[in-house]
Amino acid sequence: MSGENSILLVDGYSQIYRAYFAIRGLTAPDGQPSNALFGMARFLLTLDQQLPHAYAALVLDKGKPRHRIELLPAYKATRPPMPDDLRSQVPPICDWARAMGWRVLQADGFEADDLIAVVVDQRGGRDVAIVSHDKDLGQLVQPGVALVQPGSKGSMKLVDPAAITEKFGVPPHQLVDYLALVGDTVDNIPGVPGVGSKTAAILLRRFGSIDGILADLDRIERPGLREGLRQSEAILQRNRSLVALRRTPPPDWEGMEALRRGKPDWSLLLETALRFGFGSMTAEIRRRIDEDRNPRLL
Repeated sequence: MSGENSILLVDGYSQIYRAYFAIRGLTAPDGQPSNALFGMARFLLTLDQQLPHAYAALVLDKGKPRHRIELLPAYKATRPPMPDDLRSQVPPICDWARAMGWRVLQADGFEADDLIAVVVDQRGGRDVAIVSHDKDLGQLVQPGVALVQPGSKGSMKLVDPAAITEKFGVPPHQLVDYLALVGDTVDNIPGVPGVGSKTAAILLRRFGSIDGILADLDRIERPGLREGLRQSEAILQRNRSLVALRRTPPPDWEGMEALRRGKPDWSLLLETALRFGFGSMTAEIRRRIDEDRNPRLL
C-alpha cells in the first residue's frame, strides 16, 4: 500500500472491543477506566508507523440500522449491550483519533461496514486498507482493496482476494451469497437448514449465485437439500439484502477530501497520555514532538 494516495480505515467498534478485552483492569489516576483507550491509543500509534496513508478514518456505527431491522426485527438482537466501563471510554478514544489527525466517520442509521463500503466506492482509484476481522467486509476485497487483520505482537495479516477464496471457498464477489446461505450467528441471521460452509461453497462454485441455484434446483441430487433450498427462497433473498453492504453515501457525506489525514497534535496527545497515566507512551510521543521541531534531513 503506497502512502502517498492511500486510505486507511479502522472498523472502530471491532477494534475497540478487541482492545477492551485484551487489556483488563487499567484505570487512570482518577479511577476512570482506561484499558480500551490505552489499547486504541497504542494501536493508532502503531498504524501510523506501519501503514503509511494520506487519508484515515476511525469508522463507527451510529444508531440502529433501520433498513435491516425492518427486514429482520431480530437482527443483532442477541448481542449483549456495551459494558458501561467501555461506553465511557468511547468519547476519549474518538478525541485521541482526532488529535492524531484522523476523521471519526459515522452517520445516523449507518453501520460502520456500510460507511466503509461507501468509502471504497468513492475511493477514486486510491488503495484502501481496512483494519478489521469482520468477515462481512470480505465482500469489498478486490485489487487495491485489502483487509488488514491485527495479530499478536504488532503483526498485521494482509487479506487479499486469494486469501478470501482460500478461507471461504468462494471469491469475494460471491461472499454475499455465501453468507446468505450459511447465515451468521453473530448477527442473528438464520441460514438455510442443512447448508453449512462446505455445501454453500460447492453450490456457488457449481451454479454461480443464489439466483443460479434457485433457477436450477432440479439438478441438485440430494432431495432434502433441494427441498430445503426451495422452501428457503424468501429467506435467501432477505438474507442477501441483510448481508450486502449499502453503497449510498449518507446525507452529510462530504467527499473523500474530508478524510484527508491532518497533522497530529502531539502536544495534546502528550497531555492526554499524561492525564490518563500512559507512561509507556510518553517517550514515543515526546520523540515525535522532537522530530516535528527538528526534522531530519533525508
